Amino acid sequence: MIKKGSLLLSLLLLTNTLLQAQEIYTSLPKKINKSSRYLFYLHGRIIEEQGAHAVSPDYGSYEYLSILDTLSHHGFMVISEVRPKNTKEELYAEKLAMQIDSLLKKGVAAKNIYVLGASKGAYITLLTSKKVQNKFVNYAVMGVCSREDAGYWDANKAEPCGNFLSIYEVSDPFGGSCDFLLAHVACTSGFQEVMLNMNNKHGFLYKPYAEWVNPLVDWATK
Repeated sequence: MIKKGSLLLSLLLLTNTLLQAQEIYTSLPKKINKSSRYLFYLHGRIIEEQGAHAVSPDYGSYEYLSILDTLSHHGFMVISEVRPKNTKEELYAEKLAMQIDSLLKKGVAAKNIYVLGASKGAYITLLTSKKVQNKFVNYAVMGVCSREDAGYWDANKAEPCGNFLSIYEVSDPFGGSCDFLLAHVACTSGFQEVMLNMNNKHGFLYKPYAEWVNPLVDWATK
C-alpha cells in the first residue's frame, strides 16, 4: 500500500523532472550547446492578434503552449515568442536570420537548426530561408502555399534556400501544396511534402496533432 505522503513526493519529483526536461525559450539561450537541435516555432497570425491563448470562432483554440511543449518533448530545444501585433514579415525574417547566423557562428551545424512556421509564420519561414541562404538549414512550413504566392517570389527574385518539408491539409482554403515553389529551387538539399486529409481546414495547425507532428519528427530524425 502506497502512503499518501510517498505518492505526493513521487508526483512532485516526476513533475520536477519533466519541467527540467523541457527546453523552451523566447530567444536564443545564453549557453549554446553545439550538439542540441534548435527549433524555431513561428505561430499563425491569430496569436499576434489575441495572444498565447487565442481562440478562433471557426477553428477553436490555438494550443500554442501545447505545441511548444510537444515539440520540446520530442528532443528539440524550442525557441518561440508571441510576436507583436501587425509584425512586418520582412523585418521578423531578418531578426530570425540573424539568430540562425549566430548559432552557425557558435558552431551549431546547419543540419541541427530547424524553423517550423504555421500560416503567417510559414510565410516568415520562407522569407528567412531566402535571407540565410544555407541549403542545409531545415525549414518546415504548414498552411501557407498557394498559387498566388508564385507571383511574389518571381517578382522579387526571392528563391527560398534550405532543406524543406511542406505539410498541408487538403481542406485548408489558405494553403496547399508547396511543390510549385520548393520542388525545383536550386539552393536546396531536399524537399519532402506531406498531404493530410483531416477535414479540419486551417484548424489542422491549431493543435499538436500527431498527423503533422509525427511526420515532422521523422523528417527531422532522418
